[in-house]
Amino acid sequence: MKSKSTIVVALLLGLLLVQGSFALATSVNKMSLTNLVGYPGKTIKAEIALEGTDIGERSGFWYTHYKKIEGDNDRMDITSWITVEPKDFTIKQEETKTFTVKVKVPRNAELGLWGATSKEAGKEGHSNERRTYIIFKDAPAGGNVYSGLLIPVSIEVTKSPNLLEPIINFVIQNIIIIVLSIIILVLVARPLLKRKK
Repeated sequence: MKSKSTIVVALLLGLLLVQGSFALATSVNKMSLTNLVGYPGKTIKAEIALEGTDIGERSGFWYTHYKKIEGDNDRMDITSWITVEPKDFTIKQEETKTFTVKVKVPRNAELGLWGATSKEAGKEGHSNERRTYIIFKDAPAGGNVYSGLLIPVSIEVTKSPNLLEPIINFVIQNIIIIVLSIIILVLVARPLLKRKK
């Protein structure tokens, strides 16, 4: 009986050690990318670094995630705005790799907070206010047991400092109509100009 309990305790300790090693396998320098500021049509860039702390090489990837909660509005899911470059990575012990997180604000985005319900979302104890995340997952090279971390992302969309921005947005959103109107004007004006000659 004593040997069975010893085996169970040894297995539990082994599991704790294994889980602990996975949790510490790769560290990140930022725990949130909340309250970024941008305006419609702008791409915001932020850098985030991972450091390998595991003995062996690890392979991983980045992706976006939306934590859907009943009652959310369309401002909560900004996963389609976000890219991380490079998406895939390998990292060795004591190696640091830097990644670029790009958040492209759509030209028709309304002003206000997107990706979270509150500006406090990045603070400890405010996980219920987070909705949009970037996540990295990695595993020992050749392994299939992944560890990772969720990093919340939110953005405050403000007015553009460029006074021409609304005009540029209008032209881009209506480019087909504008081009067709110019073609029609040219076709109508051409015969009229020929008559005058």
